Amino acid sequence: MKKVTLQMIADQLQISKSLVSKALANQKGVNEETKEKVRLTAMNMGYMINSSALSISASRTGNVAVVVPRSDLKDFEYWGRILHGIEKALSEKSFSMILSGIDPNVATSEGLPSCVTDRKVDGALVLGAVPLAYILAIQVTGIPVVLVDVPHFVQMKLDHVLAENNLGGYDATKYLLDRNHRRIGFVGDVSYASSFAARHAGFLDAVKDFKTEREVEIEAVSFTDARGDSIIPYSLGDADIERIRETGLTGLVCGNDPVAFEVMQSLERVGLSCPQDVSLIGFDNVQKCQWVTPALTSIDACKETMGTRSAEMLFRRMQQTDFRAEHVRITTEIIERESVRSL
Repeated sequence: MKKVTLQMIADQLQISKSLVSKALANQKGVNEETKEKVRLTAMNMGYMINSSALSISASRTGNVAVVVPRSDLKDFEYWGRILHGIEKALSEKSFSMILSGIDPNVATSEGLPSCVTDRKVDGALVLGAVPLAYILAIQVTGIPVVLVDVPHFVQMKLDHVLAENNLGGYDATKYLLDRNHRRIGFVGDVSYASSFAARHAGFLDAVKDFKTEREVEIEAVSFTDARGDSIIPYSLGDADIERIRETGLTGLVCGNDPVAFEVMQSLERVGLSCPQDVSLIGFDNVQKCQWVTPALTSIDACKETMGTRSAEMLFRRMQQTDFRAEHVRITTEIIERESVRSL
């Protein structure tokens, strides 16, 4: 295979070789759009990082960077379980975790953690809604990278650990259908993350399969418009509540547990109770599921296992840099509580 050079990348983009070099080195004076375009092109062309030029230490640092948006750290119950799995797996190999929060709105030249830019770590685990520009900036340093539950970038040829979101959405829906719910809905902004889109796809697949196998009529309604915020990615409006009443929905699959908690409160405000009027199933099985009344039935994605598995993949990537990237999906399990009733 012909070695890809800086000049070949420059020719592909019709820019100067020096601009390519500066972009790959994440230097100031190059705008972020150009950096991202150069990095993407370099990766797609198979450009190999020159390790010696990056002054890599001959010995291991014993450190791994865990890069996560600071806004995601507000939801520490969710990410904390993944971080616990990572820390446990790293400590077993005598590695330390350097937790590095980033601001996705800041340019990579300013916001990329110094432990990464100065190559004070042996690898990086990227968690949550980290922008593509940051992932590419970390990748071009030559540091091994593993993605953990990163939305929107499931097509990237990088090692990636995710929950089996499609199957989880399928199982949650079938759980309602098996309990004789025939008018059901899915609640969650599918543009929020690829995980929500996959869970919604599982919802639709389960409805389709059940109708075919049982030859029964099912009314399925989707509340999937862009709405809510980074913590609660959907909030039922008055029109949604009216639609639930009009269609007589008896069960809802929610994109995640925070959505389910919000839906539960919205239903209570208009005099609808869970599970007597509407049964609810969440996703992620956060600890709060046990505290609310009624306790929330939820899909558990085993977040600690996701963290452990991602660290194991990173160790392997450190040892074997040339093997093909893997996407590992951790299977889910329904945790039954009190928010679903049989009809």
